[in-house]
Amino acid sequence: MALSTNDQQRIEELAMKLVEHYNFKRPPVQIEIVLSNPPEGLSSVDISDMSLVFGIGEHRYEYRMAMARLLYREICRASADWEQNYPYSNDASKYFAASLLVPASWLQKAARRPLVTLQQLSEEFQVPDYAIASRLVQMGKRVKGMS
Repeated sequence: MALSTNDQQRIEELAMKLVEHYNFKRPPVQIEIVLSNPPEGLSSVDISDMSLVFGIGEHRYEYRMAMARLLYREICRASADWEQNYPYSNDASKYFAASLLVPASWLQKAARRPLVTLQQLSEEFQVPDYAIASRLVQMGKRVKGMS
């Protein structure tokens, strides 16, 4: 089931609140800090074994996306306490992971650089290239290396 525009906006706002809460100013978002020192109302998530679960996968930074999806699931679990009702679905967790690790305003600025490529943006944000491509498509942007 696709996310509504309203749900997408709420998830983007949640991601930006976290970016601002931790005072992250530039990529990459340090998801490990968020998970090990979560905002009030969330319990910390033990990430010590995460690398064992993912090992070396198809996408170099897939584990960072997985950690962000894990954070979203924790937020949904705790959202009853926050009186928020975020959609709990695979699509929603993927959208949150991309929103948190690739904030739209940061990507917009980075994508304006002359001759920047999808691979360079993937390295800068430390997310798989598919996450960058997806965010660029959401914003109606293209860079070299997108098919």
